[in-house]
Amino acid sequence: RGPWWHRRTSGGTAAAMHASLLEGGESDGARRRQWLPRLRGGDDDGFSCCAGFLCVMVFLFTSFCMSFLEPNEYGLLRNSISGAVHVDALRGGLHVTGPFKSFLKFPAALVTLQFSASPKADRAAVVTRTGADPQDPDSGGQPIKISCALQFQFIKETLNEVYYSLGTYEAAKQRYVLLSANVVGNTAQDFIPTDFWMRRDVIASQMLYEINRTLWRSGRVMAKHFEILRVDFADSYEQTITQIQVAEQQKVVNEYDQQVQTVVQSIEVMRSENNATIANISAGASATSKEICARARRDAFNLKQGMKAEKYAQLRNRLGLTTDQMGEFFRIQVLQQNRGNVVVGVPGQAGPRSPKQEL
Repeated sequence: RGPWWHRRTSGGTAAAMHASLLEGGESDGARRRQWLPRLRGGDDDGFSCCAGFLCVMVFLFTSFCMSFLEPNEYGLLRNSISGAVHVDALRGGLHVTGPFKSFLKFPAALVTLQFSASPKADRAAVVTRTGADPQDPDSGGQPIKISCALQFQFIKETLNEVYYSLGTYEAAKQRYVLLSANVVGNTAQDFIPTDFWMRRDVIASQMLYEINRTLWRSGRVMAKHFEILRVDFADSYEQTITQIQVAEQQKVVNEYDQQVQTVVQSIEVMRSENNATIANISAGASATSKEICARARRDAFNLKQGMKAEKYAQLRNRLGLTTDQMGEFFRIQVLQQNRGNVVVGVPGQAGPRSPKQEL
């Protein structure tokens, strides 16, 4: 039946190929390379065309039928031809949208709006007036400049309402900036000037409440956070405030100083009372001591005199002295105490002296 290549081709074609190969004098290896077909089947040109066509189709499908959203993005599917917008919003990822459709993108994370003099701020600080001060009702409030920051968030379920009412994200953001600034200016008029440094947290809470209510009613978003960054009054009013605060602080200092003096005077009074009590106790102790000492001296004198009288009586009895002789004895004692030793002769009988004749 012939070789296998003859069975895959027509008879004439195979014979002609065989004849040409024999006439050309090619080598056996070259013949085998020409005779053996591709194991996969088909030729190289057909495979390349199929692969290229497939890649083009994948690229076109990806470009025209799929869209990508960042993880923190919402998207509303919009038909580029008819302008119709799909009701349901999608979030982050690769989505099959079909041809001629794309996403209207909105941020899914918190969006910050800043009102200040910073170059990155969305708007300048809000200029408004405070409420009238009860102490000066004719002033009509003080001019004030409020620097603040706000964070709001889009809600997935109401994103289509935002687009129908306000348009794209940039247009909606500008609308939110205008609404928030108006609410800040209006709410500031409900508070007197002193509230802005005494009750600032209360003012911030009230402004957040009013902003959230306004943005939800008019823009279908929710305000999450609000902070007052800075409050500026007119220079003349700030100087007046400073002077008033200095005077009030000085008044407080004087009150404390008065309290200190009161305590000092109380201490002095207590010290005087204690000194008087101590003096009374010392005087009483001194009087008692003197009285005890006087009694002791009196008792000692009485004991001494009693003992002297007893001893003189014993001396008189032993020596047999008369009363006149005892008087002379006492006189001699007095003279001895004043002048020293004195010898006094006492008249008596001749012969040896006896104790009675000489003292």
